[in-house]
Amino acid sequence: MGTFENIVLGEVKGKVGGVIGRRRGKKFFIYAAPKEVKISYSPEAIQSRNKLNTASKFGSIVNSIPELKSFWLNSKTAAFDAFHKIEKVNYHLTAHDRPTLNNTIVPVAVTDNKIIESSVSPRGIKLKIFISKIGEPALDGANGLTVIGVICYYDPKEKEYSYYHLSKTRSNPFDVKTDEQIEVEISFSGKERDNYNSYMKGILYLTMVSKDGTGIPLKYFGNYRSEFTNENTGEKERFAFCDSRP
Repeated sequence: MGTFENIVLGEVKGKVGGVIGRRRGKKFFIYAAPKEVKISYSPEAIQSRNKLNTASKFGSIVNSIPELKSFWLNSKTAAFDAFHKIEKVNYHLTAHDRPTLNNTIVPVAVTDNKIIESSVSPRGIKLKIFISKIGEPALDGANGLTVIGVICYYDPKEKEYSYYHLSKTRSNPFDVKTDEQIEVEISFSGKERDNYNSYMKGILYLTMVSKDGTGIPLKYFGNYRSEFTNENTGEKERFAFCDSRP
């Protein structure tokens, strides 16, 4: 692998002759192109590629949420950028066909969850949260809390849908006083309601984020993960708490 220190004739992007050019940040690299690429179609190789693809999709949607991207970027995971940190941590937690309850949207597994119950229906998400401003010094100076996260819907009702679908979710900011149980509702849009109605099951990945007066993320609280079943499948709507540990 070589590095261009002074680029006079422009950059080489992609494969040109026997070399491949790539840019990483402000540096430009060239690699020798392999003479032959052999792709294995063994069941193990196909499953490994599918698993990487799933981890990449999960990493992409987490990375697209600015607050979560900031936390991952400043995490100690060794990788080039926030996306690759998310992908690296979640690859071993992912099944070959979908994300699992073990996947995480935050860098460090947190067992002290403040979200104590969740309910999912076609109307949206209902959460019960218990948090004390006295017991959380990090809330001093914070401009409220916001619940943010990802929903993984899976097991489609119709064959034309992908086996799983990922979407983002976010609550309105809310204030925390002293010892208080708070109920937070996140209403579904028409598109999100369609997602819910198109799949049999799903997983919530949620955390709460505090911000300062300028909107800069300060800290995340909890790493809540819970499976749910579509209430239209005949099963009773679940209230569940689960914090599976990687």
